Amino acid sequence: MIRTDRLAAGYGAEDIIRDICLDAAEGEFIGIIGPNGSGKTTLIKAMSRVLAARTGAVTIEGRLLEDYDPKELARTLGVVPQETSVRFSYTVKDIVMMGRFPHHTRFSRESPEDYRVVEEAMAVTGIAHLAGRPVTDISGGERQRVIIARALAQQPRFLLLDEATAHLDINHQVEILSIIRALGAGVTKIGVFHDLNLASAYCDRIILMAGGEVRAIGTPEAVLTRENLREHYGIDALIQTHPVTGRPMVLPLEGTARRSSSSTGSPATPSKRVHLVCGGGSGAGLMYRLSASGYEVTTGILCDGDSDTCTASALGMNVLCIPPFSPIGPAETAALREMVAAADVTVLTAMPVGPGNLANLEVLCEQETTPVMIYIPEGGEFTDYTDGRLDAVLRCIEEKGAVRVARPKDLLSSF
Repeated sequence: MIRTDRLAAGYGAEDIIRDICLDAAEGEFIGIIGPNGSGKTTLIKAMSRVLAARTGAVTIEGRLLEDYDPKELARTLGVVPQETSVRFSYTVKDIVMMGRFPHHTRFSRESPEDYRVVEEAMAVTGIAHLAGRPVTDISGGERQRVIIARALAQQPRFLLLDEATAHLDINHQVEILSIIRALGAGVTKIGVFHDLNLASAYCDRIILMAGGEVRAIGTPEAVLTRENLREHYGIDALIQTHPVTGRPMVLPLEGTARRSSSSTGSPATPSKRVHLVCGGGSGAGLMYRLSASGYEVTTGILCDGDSDTCTASALGMNVLCIPPFSPIGPAETAALREMVAAADVTVLTAMPVGPGNLANLEVLCEQETTPVMIYIPEGGEFTDYTDGRLDAVLRCIEEKGAVRVARPKDLLSSF
């Protein structure tokens, strides 16, 4: 286990990190996230003895960090820094072989085991074909993979990574992080991430830092919340569940950063209330845009589990919903009428319509007070499962003044 106990460190007279307490169990992969200037890199430096702790302590397997001699520490702890400059024309293989130095005695030479480990490290990081190239003659992304390979060649039990994949193409980011995670129970991994979705995908736990302090720690689901992102990153974001991995995905909402980081710390006052009649995913895109533009949005009647229900709930919208395959009864219809009457405008999206949700449209036909916009994007259409009843209801809505639009920007500009 690697642990920090009330750790503080900094530069000059200023403490950059304060009172940092964390522990990483054997084999765990912990991600460190936070806005610029939150102290992430300083924490990695203090945990790797690059920067001396001012107060508190770092312990590795129960021993204080300062009790390790340099070679022993290098066999125990590998570090991939954020920036690495290599000024001499060593070959790629030479650089990776430097990772074996802590395993040598004073006069020993490279062994067959050293060569095996180096070849394996170069293979898994995708740089074997560069083995004979001077490290000064390869790209920055390739050089970063060389540094990662060198750290792997150390065969450490603990690995610290400061944005180790930040300069890599997405394919190499995925490859390297998969390799690091696959090191398994024998290696404890702690990495700084700017990409929240990569941290979510690969880390067992996430630490959120801000202002030099730990503000949240836990599973990706516990830390990557809309509230945490608003408070510490100054953005509004939709948090959805990845359909394959089940991990949270962060989808920033366009245009919300300035509003969320205002001096008051509270969202802008909505200019209008919009009621959205949608279903089957037809309203999700509009929900993002309306929310990002500061509108208060209500929606329904939707079924529990509908993709539009999930999106609206994730955005904190007021959703009127019923169990799947349940008929819309008088109580739900009355609630829908109240939502429509309270809105400044109602938007009806092109969607599949059957006997179960036709009442949504019939309420729009009956009411007289709230303007209705019918949003039919290019390629979109109403799908009729009502044996022709849909056409009559749509005609009724349009005869009462509803306007059709095809582009979101035209829709928003008409409010």
